[in-house]
Amino acid sequence: MIKTILVLASTFFVIHATNYCLRETELNDDQFFDEVHGYFNGRKPQRTVAIECPDPKDNSTCLYIVDRMGYFKDGSWFVARFLTPVPSLTKGFLSMSKLAKPIFKTKRTADTAIWPVDVGTMDVLTPNAVEFATLFTSGHFPINHNFTANFTFLGVATGGLMSFLNEHFKNIKITGIDIDPQSEYLAKKWFGYHDRDNSKILIGDGAEFIIKMAERGETSNAVLIDACHNIEPADGIFCPVEAARTPQFLDSLSKVIGSKGMTTFNVYNHHAIPDSYKRVLSDFSKHFVECKLIENYIGNVFITCFNEKERNYEVDTEKTREFLTKTRVVSFMRNLM
Repeated sequence: MIKTILVLASTFFVIHATNYCLRETELNDDQFFDEVHGYFNGRKPQRTVAIECPDPKDNSTCLYIVDRMGYFKDGSWFVARFLTPVPSLTKGFLSMSKLAKPIFKTKRTADTAIWPVDVGTMDVLTPNAVEFATLFTSGHFPINHNFTANFTFLGVATGGLMSFLNEHFKNIKITGIDIDPQSEYLAKKWFGYHDRDNSKILIGDGAEFIIKMAERGETSNAVLIDACHNIEPADGIFCPVEAARTPQFLDSLSKVIGSKGMTTFNVYNHHAIPDSYKRVLSDFSKHFVECKLIENYIGNVFITCFNEKERNYEVDTEKTREFLTKTRVVSFMRNLM
């Protein structure tokens, strides 16, 4: 009986939602573009859709939700959403996701603030995409969407990589830990993340979480670390935070990934000199069998570590590249700048 009522209620909602959309005048592509462009004040490529301040009395806690229009060479266009520490992109960004255009193109739906996030697409140059790619370029996981694994994230940001994995890999259990409650709030309100049976966000100290896992003898097939400061610290090291660089943490992390797992760090030092990252690599390598440094085009570097030189799977570079593309790791960010 309850199921019948729920089905009828859902049907009623869908019918009325459809009727509401039908009462609006649907626009053609050119008209819709003009309406969207109007929200960006005509000539400006971006707009601030929200300001989120955990402490209203302290502006330094504020983060900005910024939507920006991009254009491909074929004339088509899209919108991406950024999380930024300032109301522009002059000081970089903390996260970025592509938005999905609405099915019904009307004056009301031209407001990008209400557009859903395309959680199944990532730009190839973002830290999320690089960390994701290391799962396969390291030879630790097969290039298919059906394998079973247990992943742990330190630093949730806007939940982009967690949402992406939820979209494409149904058999991975995902646990994200972030010390800032605002991360979960932003992920769910502005960036399309929602908890699932196999995916959850915990609020707490990620470094302590790993140390406790090691003490309990628990393991994770992959630990992806994107634990960063939102504003520049005194030493200029945005990522990873100091707690994720201590010998105790690194020893614990090595135990958690065991002999078959792997870990990848997002690393960024604003004051880095040519040898800075090599020194970090050397320090991390003391706690694992092997670590490798991966450079990126947007300033960050990545360190991936494991405890067995022999890989779980043979790496075919071309097949891996094709797999990543089919999984919608594509290039669009350069069309935003």
